[in-house]
Amino acid sequence: MSRLLAQGGMAQVYRAEQDLTGGISRPVALKVIRPEYSESEDFRGMFLDEARTACTLSHPNIVHIYEVGETDDGLLYMAMELVSGETLATLNRTLREYGERLGDEALFAVGIATCSALEAVHALKVEGGHANLVHRDVSPHNLLLSTAGALKLIDFGIAKAATNRNLTMPGVTKGKAGYFSPEQAMGKKLDGRSDLFSLGVTLYKLASGGTPFDDYKNHAERHAALVRGQWQHLDDVFPGLPRGFYEVLRRALALKPEDRYPTAREMREAFEKAAFDARVRVTQGSLEGYLDGDGEVTASGGPRASSQPDEAPPVQEPLHLRETLAPVAGTAPVAQPSEQSLLGVALKPPRAVTSRRRLLVGVFAAAVLVGVGGTFAAVSMLGADTPAPTPPATPRPVVVAEVRPSPTPPVPEQVPEPPTTPVIDAGEVLVVVDDAPVKAKPKVVRATKDRPKERPAPVEKAAAPAREEVIPEGTGKLAIDVSTGVGQVSVDGAPWGAPPVMNKLASGHHRVVVKLPSGQQFTRKATVFPDQTVRMKLDAATGEWK
Repeated sequence: MSRLLAQGGMAQVYRAEQDLTGGISRPVALKVIRPEYSESEDFRGMFLDEARTACTLSHPNIVHIYEVGETDDGLLYMAMELVSGETLATLNRTLREYGERLGDEALFAVGIATCSALEAVHALKVEGGHANLVHRDVSPHNLLLSTAGALKLIDFGIAKAATNRNLTMPGVTKGKAGYFSPEQAMGKKLDGRSDLFSLGVTLYKLASGGTPFDDYKNHAERHAALVRGQWQHLDDVFPGLPRGFYEVLRRALALKPEDRYPTAREMREAFEKAAFDARVRVTQGSLEGYLDGDGEVTASGGPRASSQPDEAPPVQEPLHLRETLAPVAGTAPVAQPSEQSLLGVALKPPRAVTSRRRLLVGVFAAAVLVGVGGTFAAVSMLGADTPAPTPPATPRPVVVAEVRPSPTPPVPEQVPEPPTTPVIDAGEVLVVVDDAPVKAKPKVVRATKDRPKERPAPVEKAAAPAREEVIPEGTGKLAIDVSTGVGQVSVDGAPWGAPPVMNKLASGHHRVVVKLPSGQQFTRKATVFPDQTVRMKLDAATGEWK
């Protein structure tokens, strides 16, 4: 092993080298399951069975699993493709700190790529029939974005093994409950539609910054809201996104599985249609620029701005739509607005009208030339000392009435301006650059698609709306002690026993109650963070907590 890359409540991930034949090695990401899980026989069997099945998956949006096994010490491990990048959980959190979010194009790209990966997962076949493989843990933490802009789904096998393990330790959370489907929260049999619900919650989080259940104060309230379908739709919480995006998420987050998309393929196609209808062009580069070459999250104006063209190519309609909309023979084509018309320059009239105007302009020009020519000849004959007579009035051309299909705005007189302030067209914005000599190089603003034109001002903490602190998901520890060493401790209504006592807990806010033999009862709120131990001690004489 080279170095520790990441760690969570169930495993640690290291960068390692895998030896191949012929003295060749390759870098891998080695996930080692924590001992308290590896020692469980039911977890061990479920993990090895599920992860070995996932080894047969091969898809560009899935991290490839090279090997699954156990060490001589009995630790379970999984050797996977090493991808340089960040999870969408970290990306989303960092963008929010910059006052930004994933753009509409990126949201569509995440939905389409993840659905494509789930297509392969749910359709996997093994010897003897269908594998019935369900990921069970689709969340921003298990979607990895590479520095090249590729999205990868990770972590197969762990969620199912954890869900089926007979855990007796109080307070241990099985998986990321915030992304569970209703049937998963109730312990029912799952199929691929459960993963589609979890993907809907994931996109809800990436778009709005929170899950549909963040407004509920504790796990019991969130669980009740989930199984009853009591949450707000995304378009009520975060308006302004394309309508089709809301419609796909609304169906993906249906309470009953039969009301959702039957397959990941149908959900992917719905995303693609919604993106086309919204004129959002999703390509392989739609997620590029959010990370730099070192895997660090960038603000707008960084690689994300320079990686995009100055002007996005137009969204082309499918061939069958273009054939349907083709003009009928014998009818005049419908004039479409051009860039010049949008900038205030008149549109060109139809060809027949243009010919008449050219004829009138020719007559007018000939009359003007005749008048000017006669005046010039008369002046030449009089000589230099003879005062020039008053030139005759320019004859007015005969105006011929014509039938026009529709009135067209007059062409404004083009008055050239002195070339003192050249205008540079940057696509969506016009930037004026001063010609005067300056020491600093003039800055050209480049517009980015789906990104704000300028980096937004940092959001002040005091101006943010009052909302419960968002705590990263994971598992920590809570230790409770009483100065007298007697009494009974309970957390969230679950008895923990006599103090001192320490147990694992899901990250978040918890209600701690200590009841003394005298009948006195003391209550305190405890906040637990992932991979941290919170220690609390009650002074029974004064009732103060430390």
